[in-house]
Amino acid sequence: MALWQTNLIAVGLSLDVFAYCLYKGAMVSEINKAELTKMVLLFTAFQTLMLVAGNAVTWIPAIHNSYGQANRLWKFLASLMFFGIGVIMILKSFSRRKKKIREQKEDIYNYHLITLWAFITSVDALIAGIGFSFLGIGLIAAALFVAIFTAGAAVLGFFCGYRLGCGPMNKFVTVGGCLVLIGGIDLFANYVTAIR
Repeated sequence: MALWQTNLIAVGLSLDVFAYCLYKGAMVSEINKAELTKMVLLFTAFQTLMLVAGNAVTWIPAIHNSYGQANRLWKFLASLMFFGIGVIMILKSFSRRKKKIREQKEDIYNYHLITLWAFITSVDALIAGIGFSFLGIGLIAAALFVAIFTAGAAVLGFFCGYRLGCGPMNKFVTVGGCLVLIGGIDLFANYVTAIR
């Protein structure tokens, strides 16, 4: 897997976080740097830990021992996983468009809700962690990319929401899904080319 593909998928995953932080940024009347830092750390920790947990699934002896024999199968499954993540993100953004977003000022940071958001956005990272492992991407490199892009997306999303409101929220989730989808399609194309 090329570095650009890893970055593309990491950026795509981070745009889901961007959308949630955009929503929160649109709700506050002033920026509280301490609360913003806590929120960014929460999203980043969830994304990174779920990626590591997904990667750990491939350490299960039955999967790990069969990796050498079924290398092509695992790479095929990885490309399907990234393709599926992209499709799910796109469908999620379209289903959200039917819901009316009610913007109202709310300076209280409800960490029960923010933790739920962080968990929801990190489910894709869990699946991506499995896919990265199947493709032989080093855990440290993948976790570092995801952590950097997630933290950046959370901060940028919050400030964009504060300035622009949450109108473009679903568009960013769609773009993120498209980026992950492109990565999955490219991986599948490489898989098909390799078996010929």
